[in-house]
Amino acid sequence: MAPRRIAKQILGTVVAVLSGWFSAMLFLEAMALIQLLQQPHYIVPDALWVAPITVSIVMAYFVVPVWLLLLIPLYLFVPASSALWRLPVCSACGVVAGLVIVGLWLRGIPGVRGVAPEAWSLYVIAAIVGGVTCFIGALTRHVFKPAI
Repeated sequence: MAPRRIAKQILGTVVAVLSGWFSAMLFLEAMALIQLLQQPHYIVPDALWVAPITVSIVMAYFVVPVWLLLLIPLYLFVPASSALWRLPVCSACGVVAGLVIVGLWLRGIPGVRGVAPEAWSLYVIAAIVGGVTCFIGALTRHVFKPAI
């Protein structure tokens, strides 16, 4: 492969990963805003920007290795004509991958075997990031990935 084609495909993975990451931040902002509106005496207004920034920094420890070890090789080596690039298939694979990665990290399901019930939010965020990342990757494959 020509270096220019590889660079273009890696740019496609960056666009997909940043889209997934940004969607999780929007989800967290919406949740913080809803909580602030429902119970204004419990949450300080700083929660609208401090918590999402903190979570986005923590998410980097998951997103960057998955991007480097899984998404880039898959993007480079799975042909554009593959069934994996269909929007529903790719999105579902992303959701499942996000859930599996968080499940392996937590070593269980929330509320079972010592995992806190509040950990469901981590599963939701992982599913959003994985699903949106794969959705955007599949949606933009014609722009960044050459048809072979």
